[in-house]
Amino acid sequence: MLKDLKRRPVASLTALILVIIGILLGSWQLERAHGKENLATELKLKEELTPLNANEKNWTLDQALHHRVIAKGVFIVNEGIWLENRPHPLGRDPKTGITTGFFLLMPLMLEGTKKVLWVNRGWKPRSFLNINEVPNVVTPSGLVTVTGVVFPDAGKTLQVGDDSVFIGTNGMKIKENLNLLEEQKGHQWDQFPFILRQDKSMIDDELDRQMPPYNNGSEKHYAYAFQWFGLSLMTFIFWLVTGLRKRSKSLR
Repeated sequence: MLKDLKRRPVASLTALILVIIGILLGSWQLERAHGKENLATELKLKEELTPLNANEKNWTLDQALHHRVIAKGVFIVNEGIWLENRPHPLGRDPKTGITTGFFLLMPLMLEGTKKVLWVNRGWKPRSFLNINEVPNVVTPSGLVTVTGVVFPDAGKTLQVGDDSVFIGTNGMKIKENLNLLEEQKGHQWDQFPFILRQDKSMIDDELDRQMPPYNNGSEKHYAYAFQWFGLSLMTFIFWLVTGLRKRSKSLR
């Protein structure tokens, strides 16, 4: 085998690179699958715990991450943000068949404090006739109680260029991503360092809060890992077989 490496340096180097790439990508897919499964297990365990109360303590991200949280306050409607280019959580809206829309992010001013908690209220489909048109959503004007699960952010989409901001038809901003630190600096308010993903509402606001199982897609990652590992193996076998053929020809 060492002789083959010296006899065919270019082919050997190419095969080695492809094998390494296949192993690295396969391992990465396994990590993603395990990450989703671990997250699902963690969320299931924390669902059984008593919900944390955002009004009682200044929770850190480490303390609240993936816990159920209950918060009581008033929505700051005019500071809401529509996050665009967001796929439906289940892949396709069962009502309209639309796959892409918005997540509505809205700050909640907690009762009796100046503390703000950003809430992901849910998903709505987008109209593609007017890029600045946003859905009409009912928002209660008074005190509300919101429950949900804590996540470090609202999820990120691929952003091309600078963080462009558009104004929607209801006066709210349309953005690609929400940066919590930028929002805190821009408004100069006291803010929790996480997002609360709302799971239900006391009013019919017609926002979609369906969420797939958190281990959803782990089988896909296992399949991708199998493909990458298979590519590595096939590359090695191809390199070995072609080397043996050349050796047998040279011996004739």
